[in-house]
Amino acid sequence: MFQINWKIKIFIYKILSVFKLNKILYFIQKKITRRSIVNIKELYHYWEYHAENIHKFNSTKILEFGAGKSLDQNIFFNYKFDDKIEQTVIDIDNMLDFDLFNQANKKISTLIGKPKKNDVNIIGDLKNKYKIQYLAPYPIEKVKSLNLKFDLCVSSNTLEHLAVIEIKNILLNLKEILKEGGLISFAIDYSDHFSHTDNKIGPLNFLRYQNKNWKKYNTSYLFHNRLRHQDYRKLFLENGYEIIDEKLGTIAEKPKNISKEFDQDNKETFALWGLFTGKTK
Repeated sequence: MFQINWKIKIFIYKILSVFKLNKILYFIQKKITRRSIVNIKELYHYWEYHAENIHKFNSTKILEFGAGKSLDQNIFFNYKFDDKIEQTVIDIDNMLDFDLFNQANKKISTLIGKPKKNDVNIIGDLKNKYKIQYLAPYPIEKVKSLNLKFDLCVSSNTLEHLAVIEIKNILLNLKEILKEGGLISFAIDYSDHFSHTDNKIGPLNFLRYQNKNWKKYNTSYLFHNRLRHQDYRKLFLENGYEIIDEKLGTIAEKPKNISKEFDQDNKETFALWGLFTGKTK
């Protein structure tokens, strides 16, 4: 796996973000670091978690925000439920890559044991062949103009990249977009994402820094809000959601010299991931 010192990576990301060089970043991730290349070796546990919620609550109209470049999770849902669900996918940037989609499609069809569907070459193929409506750039506020009511909103590995005010805005808008008693199914990665490409730092390296010091490392191209499992629980409850299920992920070793701004006595502070199912009140 491609490795780079995390501080050098931040420096590069800051230059790219200042000049808004999104396309260059995507090119680097695909052709140089190959971080965006599809490498699915098994069906992810959080896909199965969301699928269980879709099945359990008979959800047929699904909304997702922050789906990424390959829409792998959406492909999985389409195969899993045999075209019986409709998916609307929004993102703040148009990152969809048909080549990555087709790579993911091939791998997922094999893993799930179903014949591979045709490749996608134009945006219309997504809806015609996979019942996926992809909208980007598309803020969540704009979804209300679609005049649709969704049964369930899913999101995987996106919330950790949003500021608290943005998360609150999403939760507020979802209460208007979801049907009465509609559900959220969220998977959140609590790890320091710079550790994914720098094996010399631990998965919770960023907990060492006070907020005022961490600001100089944060970048819009890989923003970390550093919220912990207990913080998300509080956010969901305070913004009008009943939590009907939650799962706490792997507990990592406590970093040395952790900032006093984090609760060192709560094991949830050191979780690497978490899952939540909530219901609108």
